[in-house]
Amino acid sequence: MSLTIAGALRALDQPRHRGELYRAWATANSAGLSHQAALEGMSPSPDADVEALRRALIVGTAQQKSVAVVVKTHPALLPPFEAATLVAADEAQALGPALALLADWHTRESKRHMRVRLMLGYPIFFGIVASFVVPIPVLYRSGRGAYLGAIAAALVLFVLVGGLVLDPLARAALARRRLALLRFARALATLIACGVPRGRAVRLAADASASGELVRHLAPRSDRELQTMPLADLLRDCRAVSAALLSQLAVADATGDYLHTMRRYAEMVEAEEQPR
Repeated sequence: MSLTIAGALRALDQPRHRGELYRAWATANSAGLSHQAALEGMSPSPDADVEALRRALIVGTAQQKSVAVVVKTHPALLPPFEAATLVAADEAQALGPALALLADWHTRESKRHMRVRLMLGYPIFFGIVASFVVPIPVLYRSGRGAYLGAIAAALVLFVLVGGLVLDPLARAALARRRLALLRFARALATLIACGVPRGRAVRLAADASASGELVRHLAPRSDRELQTMPLADLLRDCRAVSAALLSQLAVADATGDYLHTMRRYAEMVEAEEQPR
């Protein structure tokens, strides 16, 4: 969590920077460039975490390490869902499609983050207004000079610690149930497409969904249960899961086609989420 307003807003830009990294990498990979050459040819990322990942990959591939090995040795640089996708795809020698899938994931997330960033304009506006209104008693007690000083102090304080308000608001907006289930479905499809076993993919997709309730619901389940039980049965009693998702999971359980079924569900929810 960032204390400052600038830091809170900057955190919402990370999906865009991650998407740019994966898109450029996928393009270079499809053109036949080595991973090291592709990553070195990119401009440094404005995001410190994304740039740290790029540098770690450059150093690792220059030492003739595989992408999977580099990712495994730098677990702090990637969310578990993302790391598992890269490792599975690289070990299956199918990294190109995985990079395109991750670019698509982050591009979609970036659009949602941008809408939240615009929404945060309202609390920022009210915070600025409050910086002028709250010190009004100082005007009557100590005069205009003291009032102007109090306004300046309130504005500086708001800029420096306003992230404590904006960050939870942004997280709450992004953790809405529909968006959490959308992320779960798309993450599950991405992981399965890259060859991650279904049981592990379900747990990683729940983590990527940012739904604490979904993660807690699956936590007591063993890896064997997640791998073998129908997902509709596993998630039926979870309050975070909607009837629409359960019906699609039942279809996927019956057909065995989790990849396309979850993609169709995600596309349906995204279409409904589009502003009219």
